[in-house]
Amino acid sequence: FSDLAAGVIALGRALMLLIPALLMLPLVLPIGAAKDWEFVDIQPYATSKVDGDVQWWTGDPGGSILRELPIGQVAEMEGPDGKVPYKIEEGCIVLFGTNAPKWPKEVKGINVNAKARFIYFLHATGWEFVGGPSYKFVMNYEDGTSEELLMETHFTSDDWGHDGSQLQDEISVWAWRVQGRPPCDHSGLITTKWENPHPDKVITSIDAISLGTSAVPLIVAITLRDVTAAVDPSDRLAVIWGGIKRGIIGRR
Repeated sequence: FSDLAAGVIALGRALMLLIPALLMLPLVLPIGAAKDWEFVDIQPYATSKVDGDVQWWTGDPGGSILRELPIGQVAEMEGPDGKVPYKIEEGCIVLFGTNAPKWPKEVKGINVNAKARFIYFLHATGWEFVGGPSYKFVMNYEDGTSEELLMETHFTSDDWGHDGSQLQDEISVWAWRVQGRPPCDHSGLITTKWENPHPDKVITSIDAISLGTSAVPLIVAITLRDVTAAVDPSDRLAVIWGGIKRGIIGRR
């Protein structure tokens, strides 16, 4: 009898912990796995290549200096607040510019599905446009809202052959440079850092959109920092129970 009573008491205590936790589902921690860095896969959305026998900016035969990138590897490059890791793959995103009108005007729905405090873009343009932004990134949130990052020559972006220029916005720096290679004898790529004004909201996707100027936008890689992956609602009970067992249930 004493063993049965002890079992009933233990079960009652467990229910006292579980029921309040179930009642506060939206407030439960943890909601996902935290990571310092995560790479956004742009390969399904690629419109051109950094490797191969074509010019990325026109699509014509010839190749480019971007062959010198460490393709197929994770490489640390310069950022405005220190080194940034990028996963460099063969495909890249090239968007419409009046100097190369064959490219799409927008690439939408680049999958993210995570919370992130910062996003780093590895990019540049072929040619330039002075006097306003030439392309933009749109970060789409799970709740249907969005935020934009405008890219403007000499401020947050520049022609890939102007790697000696000083970018005027502190969120952008030249990330990677190569000297003594055609077609410009020197070229580079830029890191631009975007700070998320809503770090507690899930970013479902990113849109890359040309604004139809003479500049031809190039996006080589995207990296997230201070990341929490989204958890499917069907998985939350398991997360809660794991938290109870570890004694880490709490509120956001």
